[in-house]
Amino acid sequence: MLFQTVHLAGEGMPELDCYVQDPAIATGVEKVRPAIVICPGGAYLKCAHREGEVVAMRFAGMGYHTFVLRYHTYVTKMPSAAGEQPELDADSHYPLQVVDLMRAMAYVHAHAAEWRVDPDRVYAMGFSAGGHVVGSLVEHWDDPDLLAAAGASADAARPRGALLCYPMVDARLARDAAHDDSPGAALVPRAIFGTDAPTEQDFARLDLAKHVRPDMPRLFVWQTAEDGTLHAADTVRFVAAAMEAGVSCELHLFQKGRHGLSLADETSANAPELVNPAASAWPELARTWLALDA
Repeated sequence: MLFQTVHLAGEGMPELDCYVQDPAIATGVEKVRPAIVICPGGAYLKCAHREGEVVAMRFAGMGYHTFVLRYHTYVTKMPSAAGEQPELDADSHYPLQVVDLMRAMAYVHAHAAEWRVDPDRVYAMGFSAGGHVVGSLVEHWDDPDLLAAAGASADAARPRGALLCYPMVDARLARDAAHDDSPGAALVPRAIFGTDAPTEQDFARLDLAKHVRPDMPRLFVWQTAEDGTLHAADTVRFVAAAMEAGVSCELHLFQKGRHGLSLADETSANAPELVNPAASAWPELARTWLALDA
Protein backbone atom coordinates (compact mmCIF):
# COMPACT_ATOMS: atom_id res chain seq x y z
CA MET A 1 0.00 0.00 0.00
CA LEU A 2 1.13 3.50 -0.83
CA PHE A 3 0.52 6.00 1.98
CA GLN A 4 1.12 9.70 1.59
CA THR A 5 -0.27 12.96 2.89
CA VAL A 6 -0.95 15.61 0.28
CA HIS A 7 -1.46 19.33 0.85
CA LEU A 8 -4.24 20.24 -1.57
CA ALA A 9 -3.83 24.03 -1.48
CA GLY A 10 -0.27 24.84 -0.51
CA GLU A 11 0.91 24.45 3.08
CA GLY A 12 -1.57 23.68 5.83
CA MET A 13 -5.16 22.62 5.34
CA PRO A 14 -6.72 20.94 3.54
CA GLU A 15 -4.72 17.73 3.78
CA LEU A 16 -5.55 14.41 2.15
CA ASP A 17 -4.25 11.17 3.62
CA CYS A 18 -4.05 8.69 0.75
CA TYR A 19 -4.24 4.93 1.31
CA VAL A 20 -3.66 3.55 -2.17
CA GLN A 21 -3.58 -0.21 -2.60
CA ASP A 22 -0.96 -1.99 -4.70
CA PRO A 23 -2.64 -2.71 -8.04
CA ALA A 24 -0.71 -5.98 -8.53
CA ILE A 25 -2.72 -9.01 -7.39
CA ALA A 26 -0.89 -11.66 -9.40
CA THR A 27 1.99 -11.88 -11.87
CA GLY A 28 1.13 -9.55 -14.69
CA VAL A 29 -2.35 -8.87 -13.31
CA GLU A 30 -3.48 -5.51 -11.93
CA LYS A 31 -6.81 -4.56 -10.37
CA VAL A 32 -8.62 -1.27 -10.87
CA ARG A 33 -10.42 -0.41 -7.64
CA PRO A 34 -13.13 2.06 -6.59
CA ALA A 35 -12.28 4.83 -4.10
CA ILE A 36 -13.86 6.54 -1.10
CA VAL A 37 -13.01 10.03 0.18
CA ILE A 38 -13.81 10.22 3.90
CA CYS A 39 -14.70 13.41 5.80
CA PRO A 40 -14.53 13.04 9.61
CA GLY A 41 -16.86 15.00 11.85
CA GLY A 42 -16.06 17.51 14.58
CA ALA A 43 -18.74 20.25 14.51
CA TYR A 44 -16.67 22.25 12.00
CA LEU A 45 -14.32 22.87 14.94
CA LYS A 46 -11.89 19.99 14.31
CA CYS A 47 -11.60 16.66 12.48
CA ALA A 48 -12.29 13.66 14.70
CA HIS A 49 -9.51 11.05 14.62
CA ARG A 50 -11.91 8.16 15.31
CA GLU A 51 -13.72 8.82 12.06
CA GLY A 52 -10.62 8.92 9.87
CA GLU A 53 -7.91 6.29 9.53
CA VAL A 54 -9.77 3.50 11.30
CA VAL A 55 -12.69 3.87 8.87
CA ALA A 56 -10.29 4.09 5.92
CA MET A 57 -8.70 0.80 6.98
CA ARG A 58 -12.06 -0.95 7.28
CA PHE A 59 -13.05 -0.02 3.75
CA ALA A 60 -9.55 -0.66 2.41
CA GLY A 61 -10.10 -4.21 3.65
CA MET A 62 -13.16 -4.34 1.41
CA GLY A 63 -11.06 -3.50 -1.63
CA TYR A 64 -11.35 0.29 -1.84
CA HIS A 65 -8.66 2.91 -2.22
CA THR A 66 -9.42 5.23 0.69
CA PHE A 67 -8.65 8.87 1.36
CA VAL A 68 -9.18 10.87 4.56
CA LEU A 69 -9.73 14.58 4.09
CA ARG A 70 -8.72 16.94 6.88
CA TYR A 71 -10.63 19.99 5.71
CA HIS A 72 -10.43 23.51 7.11
CA THR A 73 -11.61 23.75 10.72
CA TYR A 74 -12.07 26.71 13.03
CA VAL A 75 -9.81 25.31 15.76
CA THR A 76 -6.30 24.78 14.44
CA LYS A 77 -4.65 23.82 17.74
CA MET A 78 -6.23 22.66 20.97
CA PRO A 79 -4.95 24.01 24.32
CA SER A 80 -2.13 21.95 25.80
CA ALA A 81 -2.37 23.35 29.32
CA ALA A 82 -5.00 24.76 31.66
CA GLY A 83 -5.80 28.39 31.00
CA GLU A 84 -4.59 28.34 27.39
CA GLN A 85 -6.93 29.32 24.58
CA PRO A 86 -7.30 27.34 21.36
CA GLU A 87 -5.69 28.69 18.20
CA LEU A 88 -8.39 29.68 15.73
CA ASP A 89 -8.72 30.28 11.99
CA ALA A 90 -11.27 33.07 11.57
CA ASP A 91 -11.44 32.47 7.80
CA SER A 92 -12.49 28.84 8.18
CA HIS A 93 -16.25 28.62 7.78
CA TYR A 94 -18.84 27.06 5.49
CA PRO A 95 -18.76 26.51 2.51
CA LEU A 96 -14.93 26.48 2.41
CA GLN A 97 -15.03 22.84 3.49
CA VAL A 98 -17.08 21.95 0.42
CA VAL A 99 -14.36 23.55 -1.71
CA ASP A 100 -11.82 21.39 0.15
CA LEU A 101 -13.82 18.26 -0.68
CA MET A 102 -14.07 19.28 -4.32
CA ARG A 103 -10.28 19.63 -4.37
CA ALA A 104 -9.92 16.16 -2.86
CA MET A 105 -12.30 14.58 -5.35
CA ALA A 106 -10.49 16.26 -8.23
CA TYR A 107 -7.11 15.10 -6.89
CA VAL A 108 -8.25 11.48 -6.79
CA HIS A 109 -9.57 11.75 -10.36
CA ALA A 110 -6.33 13.36 -11.54
CA HIS A 111 -4.34 10.37 -10.24
CA ALA A 112 -6.83 7.70 -11.26
CA ALA A 113 -4.67 6.23 -14.02
CA GLU A 114 -1.52 6.22 -11.86
CA TRP A 115 -3.21 4.63 -8.84
CA ARG A 116 -5.57 2.33 -10.79
CA VAL A 117 -8.65 4.08 -9.44
CA ASP A 118 -11.93 3.44 -11.26
CA PRO A 119 -12.82 7.03 -12.18
CA ASP A 120 -16.50 6.12 -12.47
CA ARG A 121 -16.65 4.84 -8.88
CA VAL A 122 -15.28 7.56 -6.61
CA TYR A 123 -17.53 7.92 -3.55
CA ALA A 124 -17.69 10.40 -0.67
CA MET A 125 -18.38 9.47 2.97
CA GLY A 126 -18.97 11.85 5.85
CA PHE A 127 -19.60 11.65 9.59
CA SER A 128 -21.57 14.23 11.56
CA ALA A 129 -20.35 17.67 10.35
CA GLY A 130 -18.35 15.81 7.70
CA GLY A 131 -21.68 14.35 6.61
CA HIS A 132 -22.91 17.88 6.11
CA VAL A 133 -19.87 18.64 3.96
CA VAL A 134 -20.59 15.57 1.83
CA GLY A 135 -24.32 16.31 1.74
CA SER A 136 -23.54 19.82 0.55
CA LEU A 137 -21.34 18.42 -2.20
CA VAL A 138 -24.06 16.13 -3.53
CA GLU A 139 -26.38 19.15 -3.73
CA HIS A 140 -23.86 21.67 -5.10
CA TRP A 141 -21.42 19.57 -7.13
CA ASP A 142 -21.86 21.83 -10.17
CA ASP A 143 -21.89 25.21 -8.38
CA PRO A 144 -19.69 27.43 -10.57
CA ASP A 145 -18.36 29.57 -7.71
CA LEU A 146 -17.37 26.58 -5.58
CA LEU A 147 -15.81 24.82 -8.56
CA ALA A 148 -13.84 27.94 -9.49
CA ALA A 149 -12.52 28.22 -5.94
CA ALA A 150 -11.53 24.54 -5.99
CA GLY A 151 -10.07 24.62 -9.49
CA ALA A 152 -12.16 21.54 -10.28
CA SER A 153 -14.57 20.43 -12.95
CA ALA A 154 -18.10 19.33 -12.14
CA ASP A 155 -17.40 15.83 -13.47
CA ALA A 156 -14.43 15.44 -11.12
CA ALA A 157 -16.25 16.93 -8.11
CA ARG A 158 -19.43 14.83 -8.36
CA PRO A 159 -19.25 11.58 -6.37
CA ARG A 160 -20.77 8.38 -7.74
CA GLY A 161 -22.62 8.06 -4.45
CA ALA A 162 -22.50 9.41 -0.91
CA LEU A 163 -22.49 7.71 2.48
CA LEU A 164 -23.80 9.93 5.29
CA CYS A 165 -23.10 8.65 8.80
CA TYR A 166 -25.21 10.30 11.56
CA PRO A 167 -24.98 13.46 9.44
CA MET A 168 -25.61 17.05 10.38
CA VAL A 169 -28.37 17.89 7.89
CA ASP A 170 -29.54 21.30 9.08
CA ALA A 171 -28.74 24.23 11.37
CA ARG A 172 -30.33 22.89 14.57
CA LEU A 173 -26.95 22.40 16.29
CA ALA A 174 -25.71 25.83 15.26
CA ARG A 175 -29.01 27.49 16.22
CA ASP A 176 -28.97 25.88 19.67
CA ALA A 177 -25.33 26.88 20.19
CA ALA A 178 -26.06 30.46 19.15
CA HIS A 179 -28.52 30.71 22.08
CA ASP A 180 -26.33 28.80 24.55
CA ASP A 181 -24.44 30.82 27.18
CA SER A 182 -22.21 27.93 28.26
CA PRO A 183 -18.42 28.23 27.75
CA GLY A 184 -17.32 27.30 24.27
CA ALA A 185 -20.80 27.22 22.73
CA ALA A 186 -20.15 30.43 20.79
CA LEU A 187 -17.38 28.67 18.88
CA VAL A 188 -19.90 26.57 16.92
CA PRO A 189 -21.71 29.38 15.05
CA ARG A 190 -18.39 31.11 14.49
CA ALA A 191 -16.93 27.90 13.05
CA ILE A 192 -19.85 27.39 10.69
CA PHE A 193 -20.89 30.94 9.77
CA GLY A 194 -17.90 33.09 10.70
CA THR A 195 -20.10 35.24 12.94
CA ASP A 196 -21.74 35.27 16.37
CA ALA A 197 -25.02 36.45 14.85
CA PRO A 198 -26.06 34.20 11.93
CA THR A 199 -29.18 35.22 10.04
CA GLU A 200 -32.19 33.13 9.08
CA GLN A 201 -30.77 33.07 5.57
CA ASP A 202 -27.56 31.58 6.98
CA PHE A 203 -29.52 28.89 8.80
CA ALA A 204 -31.57 28.09 5.69
CA ARG A 205 -28.45 27.70 3.57
CA LEU A 206 -27.32 24.88 5.88
CA ASP A 207 -30.60 22.93 5.67
CA LEU A 208 -29.96 20.11 3.20
CA ALA A 209 -33.68 19.30 2.92
CA LYS A 210 -34.26 22.72 1.36
CA HIS A 211 -31.75 22.15 -1.44
CA VAL A 212 -32.38 18.61 -2.69
CA ARG A 213 -32.44 18.08 -6.44
CA PRO A 214 -33.35 15.09 -8.60
CA ASP A 215 -29.86 14.71 -10.10
CA MET A 216 -28.15 14.15 -6.75
CA PRO A 217 -25.96 11.02 -6.47
CA ARG A 218 -27.48 8.01 -4.72
CA LEU A 219 -27.35 8.05 -0.92
CA PHE A 220 -26.61 5.62 1.91
CA VAL A 221 -27.59 7.11 5.27
CA TRP A 222 -27.46 5.76 8.82
CA GLN A 223 -28.35 7.23 12.19
CA THR A 224 -29.45 6.17 15.66
CA ALA A 225 -32.77 7.08 17.23
CA GLU A 226 -31.04 7.87 20.53
CA ASP A 227 -28.60 10.39 19.06
CA GLY A 228 -28.96 13.42 21.30
CA THR A 229 -26.60 15.66 19.34
CA LEU A 230 -27.99 15.40 15.82
CA HIS A 231 -31.61 14.31 15.74
CA ALA A 232 -32.80 11.29 13.79
CA ALA A 233 -36.04 13.08 12.88
CA ASP A 234 -34.02 15.71 11.00
CA THR A 235 -32.12 13.00 9.15
CA VAL A 236 -35.39 11.28 8.18
CA ARG A 237 -36.81 14.59 6.99
CA PHE A 238 -33.80 15.09 4.70
CA VAL A 239 -34.01 11.54 3.33
CA ALA A 240 -37.74 11.93 2.73
CA ALA A 241 -37.13 15.15 0.80
CA ALA A 242 -34.47 13.45 -1.31
CA MET A 243 -36.77 10.51 -2.06
CA GLU A 244 -39.59 12.90 -2.99
CA ALA A 245 -37.18 14.45 -5.50
CA GLY A 246 -36.51 11.02 -7.00
CA VAL A 247 -33.06 10.41 -5.47
CA SER A 248 -32.12 6.78 -4.76
CA CYS A 249 -31.73 6.43 -0.98
CA GLU A 250 -31.01 3.67 1.51
CA LEU A 251 -31.66 4.58 5.16
CA HIS A 252 -30.77 2.57 8.28
CA LEU A 253 -32.12 3.86 11.60
CA PHE A 254 -30.77 1.92 14.57
CA GLN A 255 -32.74 2.11 17.82
CA LYS A 256 -29.83 2.40 20.27
CA GLY A 257 -26.59 4.35 20.26
CA ARG A 258 -25.19 7.76 21.07
CA HIS A 259 -23.70 10.25 18.65
CA GLY A 260 -20.21 9.67 17.27
CA LEU A 261 -20.18 5.86 17.08
CA SER A 262 -17.77 5.70 14.11
CA LEU A 263 -17.47 1.94 13.41
CA ALA A 264 -19.45 1.25 16.61
CA ASP A 265 -17.10 -1.53 17.70
CA GLU A 266 -13.88 -1.95 19.67
CA THR A 267 -11.83 -0.91 16.65
CA SER A 268 -12.86 2.74 16.94
CA ALA A 269 -14.31 3.02 20.46
CA ASN A 270 -12.53 4.90 23.22
CA ALA A 271 -15.34 4.30 25.71
CA PRO A 272 -17.75 1.38 26.35
CA GLU A 273 -20.79 3.37 25.22
CA LEU A 274 -19.26 3.66 21.74
CA VAL A 275 -19.56 -0.10 21.22
CA ASN A 276 -22.94 -0.95 19.73
CA PRO A 277 -23.40 -4.41 18.19
CA ALA A 278 -26.48 -3.44 16.19
CA ALA A 279 -25.06 -0.25 14.69
CA SER A 280 -21.73 -1.94 14.02
CA ALA A 281 -23.45 -3.70 11.12
CA TRP A 282 -23.41 -0.51 9.07
CA PRO A 283 -20.08 -1.10 7.24
CA GLU A 284 -21.32 -4.44 5.90
CA LEU A 285 -24.61 -2.85 4.90
CA ALA A 286 -22.60 -0.16 3.13
CA ARG A 287 -20.50 -2.83 1.40
CA THR A 288 -23.68 -4.34 -0.07
CA TRP A 289 -24.97 -0.91 -1.12
CA LEU A 290 -21.66 0.00 -2.76
CA ALA A 291 -21.59 -3.33 -4.63
CA LEU A 292 -24.83 -2.39 -6.41
CA ASP A 293 -22.67 -0.13 -8.60
CA ALA A 294 -20.14 -2.87 -9.42
